[in-house]
Amino acid sequence: MKVLSAIGRFFARIGRWIKETAWIQPLLIVGAIFAIIFAIPHIINGVKGWFSSSDSTNAFFAQYRLSLNNADNIKDGASVGSSDVDKFLTYVEDGERDQVTKMVGAERFFVAFIQKESGSAKELYEGIKEFRDNFNRNDEFLGLKGKFKLITIYTDTTNDDDENLFDMVWVNHYNLFETMSDGNYLPLTPYAINVDYGTSKYEKNFSASESEDKCPMDTPLMMYFDYTEDNWFDEADQKVLGLSDVLFSVDGNSKLEKAYLLRDCWSHADKFAEIKH
Repeated sequence: MKVLSAIGRFFARIGRWIKETAWIQPLLIVGAIFAIIFAIPHIINGVKGWFSSSDSTNAFFAQYRLSLNNADNIKDGASVGSSDVDKFLTYVEDGERDQVTKMVGAERFFVAFIQKESGSAKELYEGIKEFRDNFNRNDEFLGLKGKFKLITIYTDTTNDDDENLFDMVWVNHYNLFETMSDGNYLPLTPYAINVDYGTSKYEKNFSASESEDKCPMDTPLMMYFDYTEDNWFDEADQKVLGLSDVLFSVDGNSKLEKAYLLRDCWSHADKFAEIKH
């Protein structure tokens, strides 16, 4: 009983204190409200931090996305993809310079092959966004020819049946990708030699068995097309007309260093112009 009496006296004292200090309660309530209001921006920023990196990366690349809708079209039992990606690659494969440049809207451009949920896509995003934002604006990026152009192709896009659409594209354009693995073509570029991109690197990414029905490409991967006379290759030596360089990674210790690399690729300078070793 003593215990119950003690508990009762404790709550009774609390009750008296609340009654006697009722004037304080509105102040406490107002203070709590202001505390919540001032905390909201920090809470929002904290929550944004959970998603901002991934969301910013995908939002950036989505601006330049080339559609894979209808890549799974079937006619007479055969795959006849008619997506924008299919059209683009068909023009490239056929050497249709005018059709390619009309579709892209430029004679020079990057093509980025990425996966939406890939952490490495963020590293590419940092460099290419920095390059885009500085393009012919800041001193170290002045004098670049053309205008910034990028095409993004998501290699992990699926249809309603969870089938990978880019795998279908890759099979339909297998000959084009196999040409990119030719040891007498892209491995001979100055950049490939300078960074030790051997023929096996191209074979691994572009020439897996056609019967596998699956693209072997590691992502992210960048291609640089230049349909001007500045292309490192003479037109007669371009096994894929316009394709100047392939970058299996955009290296650099900072986003600015990565942007410098893309700048040099765009302008065929430094490691993209001459063999350094």
